[in-house]
Amino acid sequence: MGSIIFELQDLYKDTFGTKPAIVKEWLPDKTDPSELWLATMNEKPLTDGHSSELRTSFAGVEIWLPTRFWGVPSEISKEGNLFLPYTVVKISSKKTIVKTPLAERRGTVKEQYNIEDYSISLNGFVIDEKRVWPYSELMALKTLYELNYAVRMSNALTDIFIGKDDRVVIESIDFPEVKGGRNHVRPFSMQLESDTVFTLESK
Repeated sequence: MGSIIFELQDLYKDTFGTKPAIVKEWLPDKTDPSELWLATMNEKPLTDGHSSELRTSFAGVEIWLPTRFWGVPSEISKEGNLFLPYTVVKISSKKTIVKTPLAERRGTVKEQYNIEDYSISLNGFVIDEKRVWPYSELMALKTLYELNYAVRMSNALTDIFIGKDDRVVIESIDFPEVKGGRNHVRPFSMQLESDTVFTLESK
């Protein structure tokens, strides 16, 4: 099963243009003192200081930064979360800044108006471990996309910016064509946006 992951790296690069990170097991030469520090590379923590999942084991290979969606209905997962181990996440945001020009002076006075929602790009694969058409996995993504409410997303990168209690909404989903590869593997892309929970107090 481990060899599948490395084939997926090539398929991912063909589809999305990059390769996800794989946690390699370093085998230092114990007779060479200069390489003994490599042994610590095999002892990377499973979580960061805020309990965000940094790596997981999938198909016998350690993979960095898996993604989970929490608070999903039972038809997606009886455990209440959808686990996507083989994904790559990109997050970005912009500020709205008011610029006021000054007469007879160079430049402008800038005031930060607000920080816009975080935009998240999620690229990955759904994989059927029995090596058949991933019908259930694709249906889970379809159901997740069609939800009419925000869900909680857990990823070590997004947890830093949107927090563990904030939620995301899925704006779009795409299933690109597959050039080669395996029948039990399908690539997908999601565009998401953070959905901060506000508490309004009446006075």
